[in-house]
Amino acid sequence: MASSSSSTNNGAIIVDALIGSNDDDGHERIDESIEANNSSYGSHNVRSLRLYDVDQLAHNHGLVNKDNLDFTRKRRKLSYDDQRFIQKLSLNKIGPNVAHKIRASLKGGHHNVQGTVVEFKNFTRDLRSFIGKKDAQMVVDTLKARMINLPNFFFECVVVGGELRSLFWADDVSKCNYEAFGDVLGFDATYHTNQYNMIFVPFTGVDHHKKCVTFGAGLLYDETIGSYTWLLTTFLKAYNNKEPMLVLTDQDAAMKHAVSGVFNKSIHRLCMWHIVRKIPAKIAGDVLENIDLRAAIHKLVWNLFITPEEFEERWNLLMEGLHLKKNNWLNEMYKIRDQWVPCYFRDVHMCCVMKTTSRCESSNSLFKTNSSGTNTLVQFLMCFDTTIDGQRYTQRRLEFESNTIAPSMAKNVPLERHASELYTHTLFLEVQKEIYRGMTFCYIASKTPELDGVKIYTIVHTNRQYKDINEFEVSFDTCDRSVSCSCMGYTRLGYLCRHAFCVYRYNQVDEIPVQYQPGRWKRDILPSRVFSMSNRYSADTDAESVIRNEIFDLVIECTDCLRRNIGKLSELSGEIKEIRNRVFHEFPTKPACNKTSAVISDLLKQPEDMEVSINPPQGIRNKGCGTNHRLIGPGEKAVVNSAKTTRLCGKCKKYVSDHDSRNCEKVLAAKEATAAAAKAAKAGNVAVPEDSCHVGVVDLSNGDIYVGPSSRICTRATRRSTIRSSDPLEE
Repeated sequence: MASSSSSTNNGAIIVDALIGSNDDDGHERIDESIEANNSSYGSHNVRSLRLYDVDQLAHNHGLVNKDNLDFTRKRRKLSYDDQRFIQKLSLNKIGPNVAHKIRASLKGGHHNVQGTVVEFKNFTRDLRSFIGKKDAQMVVDTLKARMINLPNFFFECVVVGGELRSLFWADDVSKCNYEAFGDVLGFDATYHTNQYNMIFVPFTGVDHHKKCVTFGAGLLYDETIGSYTWLLTTFLKAYNNKEPMLVLTDQDAAMKHAVSGVFNKSIHRLCMWHIVRKIPAKIAGDVLENIDLRAAIHKLVWNLFITPEEFEERWNLLMEGLHLKKNNWLNEMYKIRDQWVPCYFRDVHMCCVMKTTSRCESSNSLFKTNSSGTNTLVQFLMCFDTTIDGQRYTQRRLEFESNTIAPSMAKNVPLERHASELYTHTLFLEVQKEIYRGMTFCYIASKTPELDGVKIYTIVHTNRQYKDINEFEVSFDTCDRSVSCSCMGYTRLGYLCRHAFCVYRYNQVDEIPVQYQPGRWKRDILPSRVFSMSNRYSADTDAESVIRNEIFDLVIECTDCLRRNIGKLSELSGEIKEIRNRVFHEFPTKPACNKTSAVISDLLKQPEDMEVSINPPQGIRNKGCGTNHRLIGPGEKAVVNSAKTTRLCGKCKKYVSDHDSRNCEKVLAAKEATAAAAKAAKAGNVAVPEDSCHVGVVDLSNGDIYVGPSSRICTRATRRSTIRSSDPLEE
């Protein structure tokens, strides 16, 4: 009985499968299948099946239309290639919705895509579920594995009470970049890169193509002095205690204490931009209405060509003339003037490579392009690798262009041709500009007789209208052809200035002397291993990935070659189908490696079962955690309010954005009170609270402007005055 029942069930399965097809010859197909399987299912079952009426075996529901087969359960199962596609796009901040649209576009329509948007979302959910509480352990294990498998990789972490608190890592390429370009270093903290609110701190420099380069990165639990001290100490440990000449940060107190405590030989410089942008918020009253005030302050503090003594003299005169001698904030900034005013750094080598933390903020923005605040640490590390790989791709491309593309010559003089052989393409354009301006906008006004082989020239610099605007003194040694200019261009930038090139042209010097060929701007400063395939994070070098990519490339090459030959394409398709049938005949069942958990394990390169001894951090609260309690100054308020649409007030008949006819009188009264308080503050040095700031009101009929400390015109003026000229010598 048991045998008969089993055979009957098998026969029923065959019949159900056959009738499930949408063929007209259902009777013949059933009979053929019964005869073919006679030996397997027994004659009794065959006879019993023939007694069935086909109408009785028909489906009790409508059959699936062939145009909607992509919605069936079988076609909705994601392949390994689809899952890999979703995971790779997530590393570029592309979610499952957009990933499904891209997949449909690439494959010629949604009907060719396996899985709907729901399956794409479910795989993203499964990936995060796979990571779960193993997040921190996976990151630590990944970085430890890189220490073993990659040459010269450095990693160190801090675990407190089983929770990950801090970590720092740097690979061989980062170390090579720091060895070549580590004279100037900047670092800044950024937030919202992972779901645990850990603070991300990348170390940024400038390479020989004047692009941002990352020397290493760290994740911190908090922004205390102890955390930054550990990070900087670990940074020096990774680079064999080699300190940069100049360290650039913002005014964060914890950073300042950590830098002074760890870096003994480095000069710490505060970000110029962060200080200057606070002027509208720190100078209260009607003094702020004077645009010339801000322009005068900006022009003074950004001047690179005055001595510290001249700066102090001009600062005191400016403060007395503007009646700002008793302004507390300005006095505090004056006390630390040697930490942020450029003229105090003019004798520091490469001081003008980075003057603000804008390079750091640019790097932070680049990392946030790929990562988001919802990422796990594992996902964040993969996004970091993707960003670093893109940064190094840009460096490799520029290196290739410098070595293969001959730049055009403006004057085609020997000095210019020699510079094109020495420097990278980006730096050559800068040096070429100096050579051109030295020949066009500079001339020798006077010279002294030679004394001990040294000649001193007075070089007059003109503007584009050939009017004299400045003059510099250049000394030239006829023995070793060395020069020294009072503008200190070589010290500040690492390449000769236009005044030196003017003297070289006069003395018929055709090549840049060896002592002025610094290594950091040369083409071949980096070793060749920096650009090798083994140092590219996005390159899958394992045997399986190499063969898979080779197969895909071969198929694409063949289809591209036969793109308009329908007959040959059909023939190629038939041959590929034969290969597929042979593969499925040999492997009829789905392999275990294609299960979702196994696929995720391969994509993350993490085992499915692992012991967890390190847990993710919990309860982190930092300045960027999104509490919305941060104090907003007048400058930021003005930027927000400037975006508001103005409309006509029915009472005052002015186009405004901060009131209407219902509250016009109250707002105008408040503004009058603010103006009166500002006058009182000017007369008696009384502080005006920030809450009393209002947006400027512009009367379009007569041009009257009512300006408060947070007005749009103040913000615009501040931005205008901070924009530097492309040629600072012409200011």
